[in-house]
Amino acid sequence: MVEKKNKSSRKSDAVGSSKENDDATSKEYSKNAEKVSWRQFLFTILGITAAVVIGICFRNSIRGPAKSMDPLFGSSVPVMYVFGDSTVAAGDFLMTPFPYGIDWPNGVTKNESKGRFCNGYTVADLLAKRLNIPIPQSYNFLDNKRVKLEGNGNNFASAGCGLLQATRPFVGFECYSISDQILQMLYGPKKWDAKARFDEAIYVISVGGNDLMFSLKGKDPRVFARQLGSEMGNLLKTLYEKVGGRTYFVNNVGPLGCIPNNREFSGLEKKCNQELNVAAVEYNRVLDEVLLNFSRISDDSTVVVLADSFKLFSLFLESPAVLGFSNATGPCCGEWVDSKGMFVCNGTSPLCSKSEREGYIFFDGAHTTASANQKFLEFCLARKICSVVGKLL
Repeated sequence: MVEKKNKSSRKSDAVGSSKENDDATSKEYSKNAEKVSWRQFLFTILGITAAVVIGICFRNSIRGPAKSMDPLFGSSVPVMYVFGDSTVAAGDFLMTPFPYGIDWPNGVTKNESKGRFCNGYTVADLLAKRLNIPIPQSYNFLDNKRVKLEGNGNNFASAGCGLLQATRPFVGFECYSISDQILQMLYGPKKWDAKARFDEAIYVISVGGNDLMFSLKGKDPRVFARQLGSEMGNLLKTLYEKVGGRTYFVNNVGPLGCIPNNREFSGLEKKCNQELNVAAVEYNRVLDEVLLNFSRISDDSTVVVLADSFKLFSLFLESPAVLGFSNATGPCCGEWVDSKGMFVCNGTSPLCSKSEREGYIFFDGAHTTASANQKFLEFCLARKICSVVGKLL
């Protein structure tokens, strides 16, 4: 997700039902969202999650989330390809000036950037390190010496874009949608990278948040979630059939309404935007179905790992101190700019100290710190938020 809050109106569109039904549905979501407290919302999430799990088990009594992560971390993965948005992007240098990258292991100067929306490693970076493979470089910022990069993977992720071609934080914003990223893969590495071993690679996918923030625009969240799910299904099918991908690490969408950029004043307190959170829950439910179906129709060598970011960040926000965080609501870097509707982080922005950064969940108004990303990986390895979809127990 890119640091930009959408101010579009929430007028209902007649998509897949009568206008009267859509208007009523939209009003119902808004009314419920206003009434639900954060604690009550978590109970709602648990209920929805339980319903999904029960439904999956009913549909297929011998298939479900595997207890072991060995199909991924217990195997030898030679290379990584990354698709998605700014949660895993690695080459958006123009949008990530210093102090982004300030805690990168080898250090950066005030004139440098690592091209990441973070103070250090992203989740994709940490996953590559854990698998002991090279951290893939951004495809869109490679030099012309591609022969030296053969076999080291690529990061196609692009800040601001999403699953839908039209998703942008504002008109005229330049970024690469998922369909664009797929074309880059098919007409780039797939043609010239003879050492890539595409069938043995891991494909990391982290996308969907921008679509919900910038393209939902009052549509029925259930209908919109189905649209996004269709695009995700197409992405997986293309990687499977045309690229040869067999190992996938898919990140769902976290509680978007609780990132600093999207919090709204309620009295004297900035509270989560529950409308966005409800939309995220609906999309994640559809994503579960898409991944399960993909696992069923793919061959036995296919492994799909789902990382439940929503669950993790709900835990972060509910009990930050228990998990080692002192600040769960504000950004480490940035100040609010009304004209942009977001926190802006750059070389002149307020910045928390190095000792404080370990305790912040958010580095800027929309993206997490390296310490939060590290906690993500730890929880994944401990099987608290990650599961293998559709494999025998």
